[in-house]
Formats: sequence, C-alpha cells, structure tokens
Amino acid sequence: MLAIHAGFAFLEVGAARVELVGEQCDCVAAGLVSATRSRRPWKPTYHDVHVGLRALTGIGNMTKEHGPSIRALERGIEVLRLLRTHEGTELRTLHAATGLPKSTLLRILHTLEHGGLVWRSMFDGHWRRAAGWAQPHAVTVADQRLAEIAAPKLVALQRSVLWPSDLLVYRDFAMELAESSRRLSGLAMNARYHIGYRVDLFLSAPGRAWLAHCADVERTAVMEHFRAHPPANPRSAAVFRDEIGAILAQTRRQGYAVRDAAFGGSEDEPSVFDDGLDAIAVPVLAAGGVHAAINLVWPRRYDLRAKVVEAHLGELRATAAAIAAAVDGLSAD
Repeated sequence: MLAIHAGFAFLEVGAARVELVGEQCDCVAAGLVSATRSRRPWKPTYHDVHVGLRALTGIGNMTKEHGPSIRALERGIEVLRLLRTHEGTELRTLHAATGLPKSTLLRILHTLEHGGLVWRSMFDGHWRRAAGWAQPHAVTVADQRLAEIAAPKLVALQRSVLWPSDLLVYRDFAMELAESSRRLSGLAMNARYHIGYRVDLFLSAPGRAWLAHCADVERTAVMEHFRAHPPANPRSAAVFRDEIGAILAQTRRQGYAVRDAAFGGSEDEPSVFDDGLDAIAVPVLAAGGVHAAINLVWPRRYDLRAKVVEAHLGELRATAAAIAAAVDGLSAD
C-alpha cells in the first residue's frame, strides 16, 4: 500500500515501510496532483508501485560491497558525525556541511533528540551529541548529562521568576558554564558568555556556593593550589588571602551565596569589563556531594538583592533540589 503522511510518501508491504525519496516521491506527488485536479480517488499505477518496490528492495541504492543502504539512516549518521559535543554545532553549519535543506536537518535532529542521541542547548541553540554518545572523559560526560537534566528546570524557573539562571560546574579551579536560560529573558547578554565559559571561584556566587558545600578534601585541594598559584585578579587574590573563610561560613549559615560587589563577570577588573549583573547562588546537592551550583542573575543597578532573596530564594532552592533528585534517580537506575 502507498501511504501519504506529513508530506512524505511511504510504501507499506506487510510490516515493511520505506520512505520514498527523489524520483519515487515525485511519482507519488504527480499522481496526487492528477487525482486532485480530476477529483477522482488516486490509485497508484504500475510504475508507481514499481518505483516503490525498487526503494523497498534497495535497488538503486545498492553498492557492490555493502548491499542496500537506508538513505534516512545514512543522513542521521552523517549528522551525528558532524556534531561536536562540547562546543556544539549550529544548524547553519550542518546545512553547509551536508547540503541538506534546513527543514530536513531539523527533522533528523528532532528524531535523534527523541531517541536520546542529541540535545539542543537552550543557551546558544547549538546541537550536541547526548552524554551517552559523547566523549571518553567521564567527568565531561557527567557534566553534560547534568546540563541535559537541568535545562527544562531552568526554563521553568525563568518563566516563574522572570530573571534568568545559570548552571555551573566545578572544573580545574574555576566554575564552568554548563547551561543557562539567559537567552529566554530580556536581560542583556554578556558578550563573552558561552557554554564552557569560566568564572572565578572566590568572586562569583556559584563559586562560593560550590566551595561552601564541597567535600573537605576538594576544598583543601583548591586552597593548596591557590597558595601555590595566587589568583591573577587582584580582588580575587585579596578575597582568597583575607576573606574567604568568613564568606564561606556566612554562605552556609544563610543557605545561599552572593556575588562579590567588585566582580564584573570575567577575570578582568570591572574597569576593563563589567557585565553589570548581581547574583545569588545555591548548590546542587545530590548523593555523593555537590554536583554544581545554580544562580539567579539580574541588573545590579536595580539594587534588588534583598527583594530577590525574599521573593525567589525558595524557588531557586527547589529547582536545585529537583535537579539533584533527577541526578539521584539516574544513579539509582
């Protein structure tokens, strides 16, 4: 039987089903147009069925070495090979590399996404291979899976409180951006911000949240590292030398961390670069310790910290707890 669905033509023979492409689909389309004009029910001709059978048996897509191939599957494999895991890949890059129409690429990507093979970051819109198909580095895979889990929860938080939030993970003595809902808000973007962007441990709210709740052995390793290699940023160096103990104690008491007033969002001093934001952050505490930190950010000029804490700290904590519960659920599986 020949069937039409969502603009595609299929040949169905028993349990077998194959998409008709190129000349095959043109034959079906021509028959439909003719039937529409004559207002008669369309029945496939012998030629239509013959073309469909060629598709079903692989004739025309046959290679001497490998036998019949499945065009749609080949396209999906090609897209997977092109996807970069960490940086991600834009749709236009895939379009340029494959020559496939963007509408076709989106259908392939959404199918792969539904199957758990790829995911799309809401922050930069780039497509990435899913964690299970990603990289040999176990830490990176774990962080990416965490980002996939957190994304819909950050979206829900942003829609509720309006201010955007970020998910940051600890890596190599800094906090690294794993996901963000900033593009969903009207908040001006930090032009330097991207997945993998690194921020200061001692000045950023997520860094302080992570440091306050990480394992003692992790905190000791951080402190020993910076004793041997002091922070390049003068304010960060001063906080590390004179203030970090009191800051972490206060963070534990109040249940959230705050951004340093002299932190401009980068390693540069605010006189060189300042994103103009303020933030609070809480840890994502799952089995095995602190996995990450999430924050809420807003324009510093509005002086809203007390109001944000009063109105939204509970939702921020609930979001962190929901992410942690999902992580624990994966571990249990």
